Amino acid sequence: MKIRTIAFACMAAFATSGMAQFEGATIDERIAATAGEDSVVVGRGHITSFQMGIDSKNWQDAHISWKWLMKNAPFAISGLYKGHAPFMLYQLIIAEQDPTKKLEYFNDLMYMFDQRAARLDTLNSMEKRESLKSTLGDVLAIKADYYNWTAPSTQGSNYTLNTSYKNYSDAIRMINEKGGRDVEGSVLQNFFLTSDAMYKSAPNALREQYLQDYLDSKEACETMLQLAKEAQAAGDDAKAQKLLQKYEGPLALIEQTFANSGAADREQIVAIYTKKFEQYKTDISKLNSSINLMAQNGCDGDSIYFVYAKAAYDLEPTFTASIGLAQKAQKDGNAAEALSYYEKAIELAKDDATRGKICIKVAQALISSGGFTKAEEYIQKAIAFNPSVTGAAYWQMAMSLIKAHDLKGAVTYCDMAGEADITYANRAADMKKRLNEAIAQQATNARMQAEYNEYMRKKKAEEDFWNQ
Repeated sequence: MKIRTIAFACMAAFATSGMAQFEGATIDERIAATAGEDSVVVGRGHITSFQMGIDSKNWQDAHISWKWLMKNAPFAISGLYKGHAPFMLYQLIIAEQDPTKKLEYFNDLMYMFDQRAARLDTLNSMEKRESLKSTLGDVLAIKADYYNWTAPSTQGSNYTLNTSYKNYSDAIRMINEKGGRDVEGSVLQNFFLTSDAMYKSAPNALREQYLQDYLDSKEACETMLQLAKEAQAAGDDAKAQKLLQKYEGPLALIEQTFANSGAADREQIVAIYTKKFEQYKTDISKLNSSINLMAQNGCDGDSIYFVYAKAAYDLEPTFTASIGLAQKAQKDGNAAEALSYYEKAIELAKDDATRGKICIKVAQALISSGGFTKAEEYIQKAIAFNPSVTGAAYWQMAMSLIKAHDLKGAVTYCDMAGEADITYANRAADMKKRLNEAIAQQATNARMQAEYNEYMRKKKAEEDFWNQ
């Protein structure tokens, strides 16, 4: 088929459907579709110049050809919108000293992402492999990162933390809406760092949002690490290691950032949810979310936590509310009632995989209230229901033994957690190192105390002798 024929066909499709499809079209045909057949040679030259500029890091020359192609042949190659293209503009922005020129590059960067989003179906039609195609959420996530990296230093960009936060929120929402579990670890990390900066700007007003962002980001990373574990179990070590590299670091940074934020102040959290109860008391999702937030931040012994659990259970019995009522009964000294609610929580689960996870939550609740022996029983139940939680179960046992001051026992369970689950290997090794240091210090303290006691015994014996 002649270039002119397919060019007119593609332009007609673009005019009638709003999105030209270029599956199977050559570069020349894609250039001709928008720039015209007479511009194919010029377009080819600009593609070469753009690619050579990228390869040699001559960002200025690459940008000149990029501009021509974006204006005249925006479907010539998909590389105009992804890969090295945004990096080219990023390099130009950070190196530019002239505010006007810097803003021009920034606007080009944002324009590129906006056009990629608007032309996404057409650009995807150009890709030969499914893995190279993008979703709108993918595009928004990359745009959020580049906005976050360049807008604060660009005069006239109208940068705000709110905009950066919204960019990440919209991207994550779009990715999740398509069935997700594939939000990149770096995006989750940068989203939470933005949320952290927002929180620091107005801690009283944004604490609840920040707490929810923490739980959501943490849960998303943990979900992907669960996939790493599943990949390892299936014998796909390469996939397991790839997921670990993408999500283990971001999870550690998210947890460390949250730990340093001071947001998990028990009194502040209790105050927030005390005020919110009237607003939330008829909304089961809000009640359950609040119960989880309070439990995750050490407020599961406070009266407001029990108020939320009772309200949620009365609306719709859930395992979340059941655990809350079990903790209330346990605190009141009613062991039989507590056990009944714990068993109800397990009963409310729909499958054994969920029951195993609930048993871990029950064990955590028992640990927080001092029921170490019973916690171990539920940890074993968790493994029986769902062998895939073995690592998490052993980890919780290690945490409970630390609280019970059995550090040697905790070391044993750290080893077991790391051996059972690749996603616990690094943190278990780190905890084991710290525990062994504490055990060594305890031994030193015990020896010094024994030496002191012997010295005092001898001194008293000597004094008793001379006082006879």
